[in-house]
Amino acid sequence: MSPSLALQAMIDARLCADAAVVALVPADDITDRRGRPASYPSILFGEAREYPLGAVKRDSTRLSLDLHVWTNTLGTREAKEIVSAMRRALRDAPWEADGHAVLDLRFEGARYMPDPGDADITHGVVTVDAFMLETA
Repeated sequence: MSPSLALQAMIDARLCADAAVVALVPADDITDRRGRPASYPSILFGEAREYPLGAVKRDSTRLSLDLHVWTNTLGTREAKEIVSAMRRALRDAPWEADGHAVLDLRFEGARYMPDPGDADITHGVVTVDAFMLETA
């Protein structure tokens, strides 16, 4: 499994298992799909960037991953509450799964904006940065 896919799977598992996150976004609406979501609120996995960092004994990778938060309420309050719950759910590295370990995960930032096609929809973009090590 690629480091990017392993990170996505670990983040998905953490978000779907967190009571505070699923109280705001049902687990079925935390998904990997393109475009606007099928229902609101939702969290969609977005763009990912991998930066291999070769090592003598193991491969390590730095990754950057965007998560898209969508709400259909006026203003940014709901999106910001979802992002806050996501941040708490993603604390406490290290994590390990599928031959990869997340040694460090950082919240790089979040942006909130009205959707250009529908002013009643808020779109938030959260960027996380991870340092991962291949364990297998």
